[in-house]
Amino acid sequence: MYCPTCGGNNTLERKFCVHCGTNLELVSQALSGGVGGVLTRTDAAIDQLIARYAEHIFRTAPSKANERSLKGAWQVLGQGVVTSLVDVLLFSLMWNIFPLRFLMLLFSTPFRLLSQRAERMRTITAEIVPLDRRELRGGTPEQLVLGTVDSISEHTTHNLEEHHLQRPKNKPQSSI
Repeated sequence: MYCPTCGGNNTLERKFCVHCGTNLELVSQALSGGVGGVLTRTDAAIDQLIARYAEHIFRTAPSKANERSLKGAWQVLGQGVVTSLVDVLLFSLMWNIFPLRFLMLLFSTPFRLLSQRAERMRTITAEIVPLDRRELRGGTPEQLVLGTVDSISEHTTHNLEEHHLQRPKNKPQSSI
């Protein structure tokens, strides 16, 4: 179908012009001689509904519904019936698979949780590096040589003696 506004060529399925955006559905209705009666509109609406439903299996269903031919209407109806049969088959299949999956999860969940917990514990244990005696700073305990450590009282006593020597003799000593 050619757009009356810009002259661009569009497919029959298009509702709007690809080039300028003109509403082609209104143009096709105007060219066909009007919207039609209530029965014609209802027929077209039902064909569109069935075509939209059948679209997830038959991709060309909406284009056949837009043709508005008797052959296209029968094809859309047939595609809708086949789609509903496939859906019923899938529905019954899924209602048998859902309980099976539920039972599998019900029985396997405790074991999977325990397995995941054990794996997590293995990972945590592997990350903790045991402190080996050789890794001590300065070597093994036998190799460690303790240096002399000054005590707190040693320096205090030394400073106290210096303080007594520098103190004038005429001031009385206060007891601590």
